[in-house]
Amino acid sequence: MIHDLVMACLSHSSKGLGIKAFTDTTVIEQFIHPCERQIFLDILKIIKVYHEVAQFTQSLGPQKNTLGELPDLSHGYYLINLAKGIEIALEEYYAEINSLEQYCSENERTSLSYVYNALQLKLPVLVFLRNLIMEIQVRKLQGCAMLHNLHQQSEHGDLQLERVIRKIMKPVKYAFFSSLAHWLLFGVIDDVHSEFFIKFTPNDSADSTSCSKSASSSVMSADKTPEDYIWQYEINMDQLPGFLSIIVAEKVLFVGQTVLVFKMRRNGTAKSKTDQLAVKLAELSRDDIYELWNGRESEFFKMVLDLSNDETINVFRIENVINDIKKYVSMRLSEIAVNEVDLESQMGLIKDFYLLGRGEFYLEFCCQMIGTMETYREERFKNITRSFELAATVMGISDDLDLFSLSCQRSTGEPDESSDFHILQGLSLKYTYEWPLNLLFSPKAIERYNKIFRFLLIIRTFQYEIQRVWAKQTWKAKSLPAPLDNKIINLRNHLMFFLNNMQYYIQVDVLESQFSVFMNVIKSKADFEEIQRAHTIFLANVLSQCFLLSDSKEGQANITGCQTQNPIYGTLLKLFSICDKFAHITQTKDPPDDFMGEIDSLNERFGVQIASLIQLLVDVKSASCLGPLSQLLLRLDFNHWFSGKQNVSASSK
Repeated sequence: MIHDLVMACLSHSSKGLGIKAFTDTTVIEQFIHPCERQIFLDILKIIKVYHEVAQFTQSLGPQKNTLGELPDLSHGYYLINLAKGIEIALEEYYAEINSLEQYCSENERTSLSYVYNALQLKLPVLVFLRNLIMEIQVRKLQGCAMLHNLHQQSEHGDLQLERVIRKIMKPVKYAFFSSLAHWLLFGVIDDVHSEFFIKFTPNDSADSTSCSKSASSSVMSADKTPEDYIWQYEINMDQLPGFLSIIVAEKVLFVGQTVLVFKMRRNGTAKSKTDQLAVKLAELSRDDIYELWNGRESEFFKMVLDLSNDETINVFRIENVINDIKKYVSMRLSEIAVNEVDLESQMGLIKDFYLLGRGEFYLEFCCQMIGTMETYREERFKNITRSFELAATVMGISDDLDLFSLSCQRSTGEPDESSDFHILQGLSLKYTYEWPLNLLFSPKAIERYNKIFRFLLIIRTFQYEIQRVWAKQTWKAKSLPAPLDNKIINLRNHLMFFLNNMQYYIQVDVLESQFSVFMNVIKSKADFEEIQRAHTIFLANVLSQCFLLSDSKEGQANITGCQTQNPIYGTLLKLFSICDKFAHITQTKDPPDDFMGEIDSLNERFGVQIASLIQLLVDVKSASCLGPLSQLLLRLDFNHWFSGKQNVSASSK
């Protein structure tokens, strides 16, 4: 009986057949002495705890099915490795049972108390394993989230349980660091069940089915440019383990994206075969990433895998290894971006066209887009992209514009088709950057450049249009026996004063200063990580100081609904709408019947809005230390011209 009981401790039956017979009360009554029945029941409880643990390992174990095929991996790679770890942790239990079974075989007189005491020593481990399994199942933990849970459990006060949890963690850690190494060194993620903290999220539904098996394979097989893919990899916050900070996770993401850029560079360079660097890179193998690692990939790979050999998860060592790899990749990228691709000249082109650095070109563009003095408002904006190309031809800079293309998307809603503002808001400038600048000019960064571009172009276009109002009124005064209308000229002067100061503030006080700071980082031969960080700070500062940070859609605005997160931006939009309305009524074929009444209304609206803008700028200036903002206030409201005038008009009422 005792021998059978001991053998039941090794039963792996999922149905618990090894202890089913012992749970029959008649068996206990017939064969067990009344004074030992409680001990016997306690032994059965210990065996039951073991069977619960054994059932979990059997359901996820590496056994083959009846057809001899590979095991079912639907539970996840990390859970399977967890089952392996539990099996390793149970080896001491199996060894103890085997010793107990041998002792019972050699000794005829063995008591249940001896068996109970021997099993009682292993009960804490079995209960710990059962509770660990139950927590994972109840919380539905998998992947890196499960590894984080195991890491928390490893900080245990019981040395025996601490040793057990380290054995369990070892296969799971190996799975984690293996995935980490493959992503860092080769840009590969074979993560069917989304268990890793880096995931691939396709932008379109057509790619989602092809990416369900392996994200990396779908990426490499598709015939698209690298920029269509590298930004679809992102951090999976649900699987980010607690022992890794978001900063470290972003570094891991960056390194993998860099490897992808190197692996897919032929797609990006085949478009410009005339470029010597493109031809040189296109001749290399598509999967050849030795140019990035210079033969050190095996060294870095071993560094990552060696992290799994530590008894515990050494957070500081992990961060040091990732930082070393990130630093090496950043230096390699910096060498290519600055020395071979000439990042300085690329940023010069960005400044010339996105930030309207070539003012003479955009003046010609406005002339081509709006037309001559005899062109009425209803006849303009026929073909904006054609006007862009003609302006480049006239200015003789067609070669510089090879990397840029302008597109115009009309709103599908019901905008005022005569509004310049709505038309200009549909413009988008595309920049074809050279490899490996994919990592610097992300789609989000390009959209931010477009937001600044549209904002500047709106100001420049309204400057041109209101300047034409003065020219047209002067021409009418000379050709017709009618004097200049002072109301029109005064309102035109006020609007022009506002636009000129806004343009000077943005172009000189904001863009020039921030751009020079960014260019100093590039000239200092910093690594790519610093360049990327400086570029992000540059865009953030420009958007902030241009009041373009709002909760509206990226790059979109509506002059009729100006309730944005930034009240200054909303007030600017209202002022732009006044400029738009003024240009419209003064240059249309059929002016409104109450023409002067419209002028008076616009003049009054302008006074209210410009006073509101100045007050908002004063409030922001008092709450911040922005030097450029003080300059804007000084120029815009010199000697309190607008604010004082508004106060006088308010007191007279």
